[in-house]
Amino acid sequence: MSIVHIAGGGIAGLVASIVFARRGWRVTVHERSPALRANGNGFPIFENGLRVLEALGLGDRVETSGHRLERWRIYRSSGEQATEYKPFDATGGRIVMFHRQALVDLLVGAAKASGVTIAPGSRVVSAEAEGAILLENGSRHEADLVVGADGIRSAVRRAVMGDLPLGEHRKGALRLLIPIEPGDFPDSNTRVGREFNDPSGRRIGLLPCSPTLMYMILVNLLSDPEAGRQPVDVELWSATFPMLRRYFERIGNGGHYDVYHSIFPPAWHAGRCALIGDAAHGMTPALGQGANTAMMTAYALSASVSAGASQQDELREWERRLRPLVDFTQKYAEGITAGRLDPNNEIFFSDPGLRRLLEANIPAEFGAAAA
Repeated sequence: MSIVHIAGGGIAGLVASIVFARRGWRVTVHERSPALRANGNGFPIFENGLRVLEALGLGDRVETSGHRLERWRIYRSSGEQATEYKPFDATGGRIVMFHRQALVDLLVGAAKASGVTIAPGSRVVSAEAEGAILLENGSRHEADLVVGADGIRSAVRRAVMGDLPLGEHRKGALRLLIPIEPGDFPDSNTRVGREFNDPSGRRIGLLPCSPTLMYMILVNLLSDPEAGRQPVDVELWSATFPMLRRYFERIGNGGHYDVYHSIFPPAWHAGRCALIGDAAHGMTPALGQGANTAMMTAYALSASVSAGASQQDELREWERRLRPLVDFTQKYAEGITAGRLDPNNEIFFSDPGLRRLLEANIPAEFGAAAA
């Protein structure tokens, strides 16, 4: 039986684990945390990510675990609505908001049902290109394939490619979940995503993950450090977005702040090691495509790579087919973050290249191995 060890029990690692296991591999997922717990925030899953979930046989759980949006509205800081999109018109597909933990739980259930061994509290500290991982406890495990799904600061990537510089960007963001209260949606329709943008670079996203829970993101320029302080300065943010004070007052000490980073490694694979998700293509969150592209690359890898003599050719082909589209997405997101594209944050997925990404039927291209 072919053996794969996966570093990282996040979205990418879990998707890959399910497909490998269903193809007959012996799969172990090493998660450094003591439990598979996600930060308390949410994200939008677009058509490209939803098709992967459907290919995993989880399509019937999308509506119960996620929250489909019917509208996406963008406002100026004055409260004036700049534009409104319907998901299909703007992106060519659906937008479903997920509480991050809800998606992790959905994938964990599918992984365990497929026979995946999940090892919490198992920290991968290094890897060997010949096909082995090294754990913090000193143990070494050989494999037909090692998959680095261990994030933007990947230990697997560092071990097989050296210390690559991370792209540093001009923004950071506080992310959190807040309860939905009466009056938050005057028409009682919680299936509306809302963004509010100010010329100062401050930006607010209010995106319902369920009828009772909302994902909130507060974005600021790093040159505006007062806006990035915790606890959130309610008066500062309310002065910029007075109509949103009710939401700022709910934050308290909650949330997790991150500075934006990205990575463009020279390759996504080295020897018998492959990189997926943020380890391979971490990007700024301007397009909400981090998790979606992670699922795409993870599914494509696990559905198309074998343990045999053809593995190197298969890895090259996997990267050749996926990387141009993902590189384009990274650079587009970076352009928005840098203010070169859409300086007012008033466009959506209007570029034809982005439509190609969102409409890409990756599972169909790589067979039905996950069915």
